[in-house]
Amino acid sequence: MTDTLGLLGWRSPLRSTAIRTLADGVEGDPTAWRAAGGPPCRTLAETLARHPATRADRLAARAFLALPLAIATLTIFWTASGLVALAAPGAAAAILTSRGSPESLAWLLVLGGAVADIVLGLLILWRPWAARAALGMAALSLAYLSGSLVAAPDLWADPLGPMLNVPPGAVLALWVWLFLDDR
Repeated sequence: MTDTLGLLGWRSPLRSTAIRTLADGVEGDPTAWRAAGGPPCRTLAETLARHPATRADRLAARAFLALPLAIATLTIFWTASGLVALAAPGAAAAILTSRGSPESLAWLLVLGGAVADIVLGLLILWRPWAARAALGMAALSLAYLSGSLVAAPDLWADPLGPMLNVPPGAVLALWVWLFLDDR
């Protein structure tokens, strides 16, 4: 799986080559290193004991492990959202037209929003575009929130809460954007 993700630009430390190298061990003759005046070679345990992980190191490691789950969640959420709108565009447009939006504008917003959702949901999977897709998700969420306040403010009081899950999705997208920074 991680080898496949490498094709999308993700550099996982769990690729098959890295796992094989760890399983086989790293060995070598330190004679030339010592002759060149290099510091003494140490075991992994000795090296880790000399440089213990800080709180920031532990938090970064946990975030790194959570990042694929967050990206998968955003992919599913945004892609499914677009597909649901495309499955019943008339019903989605009716939400806007019943509140006074012109029919042509309602259809444009529904179809445009659905395509944008799907594109962003898929783009976040491709590493070179992931940060921009995450920012796009946050920006589009803000547009959806602003538009709902103007065109359909009653949706905020809907018992199923269709607008209440938009802010957490935007925050998750911003979290992903923050943790996509390379070193």
